[in-house]
Amino acid sequence: MNRILRLFRQKRAKIVYRSEYMTAIYARDNHRAFDVMKFKKIRDQLVKEHLITRKDVLVPPRVSDEDLLRVHTKKYLESLKNPLIVAQYLYLDYVNPWDEFIFEYFRYVTGGTILAAEHAFEQDLVVFNLGGGYHHAHRDKAEGFCLINDVAVAIEKLRAEKKLRRVLVVDLDYHQGNGVMLIYKNDPDVFTFSIHGATWEEIDKENNLDIELPSHTGDAEYLEALKSYLPGVVERFQPELTIYLAGADPFKEDTLGDFELTESGLLERDQFVYQQIRQRKIPLAVLAAGGYGPHSWKIYFNFIKWVITKGNIS
Repeated sequence: MNRILRLFRQKRAKIVYRSEYMTAIYARDNHRAFDVMKFKKIRDQLVKEHLITRKDVLVPPRVSDEDLLRVHTKKYLESLKNPLIVAQYLYLDYVNPWDEFIFEYFRYVTGGTILAAEHAFEQDLVVFNLGGGYHHAHRDKAEGFCLINDVAVAIEKLRAEKKLRRVLVVDLDYHQGNGVMLIYKNDPDVFTFSIHGATWEEIDKENNLDIELPSHTGDAEYLEALKSYLPGVVERFQPELTIYLAGADPFKEDTLGDFELTESGLLERDQFVYQQIRQRKIPLAVLAAGGYGPHSWKIYFNFIKWVITKGNIS
């Protein structure tokens, strides 16, 4: 057997993906910074470099209404069944009034985040969803191109099944994960940790840490903040599961962010988070989160490849 594939199975990492992720074309026709082929590029490159086989890919189901209602209000979910309302939420110029594929995309990706979290927890390993991380969505409204808060839906699904209680959300997307933070503002069993470029919301909660960094922050300053605070959070909070939003948008070539992290700096960021979590034998579900521009896919790919080939923590 190929040495890389042996290493992959030894580490037991898994990938979550299905063809419906391609409808992430979710018609950002007026938002051309988004690479509609991003998720497929990652999957295809993993296959091309013989890093995964079909057996390594978990195919998620479409999330149920029951699971969505654990987080979102019934009135809001009903509104999402109207494609014209969805178009308004996402600032789309036009969408066919009979076309529901945009909402369906979010349903499948949310199913992927649930599957990643469940499999990571039950098998005690790292699982990568090739999508997900829609952290701006509120219980009753969309925000920041996020219709469904897949992070919160996954947490509530596992908690409803009595599988776990304490969850750490490490959000290193360029944008603050305000939706997740507000959903759990009164819940001490979910710790929200975020390093971002602008603070959208503020809350007074012990188990929340928001670190805002200035424009043009580079590798050294960013990694110093991460390494100064994350280990203490993990050690003190002792989560049963960590969900990591590995956003690519702090990248210096990102078209929406204004940080200046390099490709190698972002890989070091991801490696540090992975090591802090897996050294403590904490299950880890990783979501792609934000990233804009033609090179954003490579940031997430680099992390997955490193785990497969060199991440020696089982």
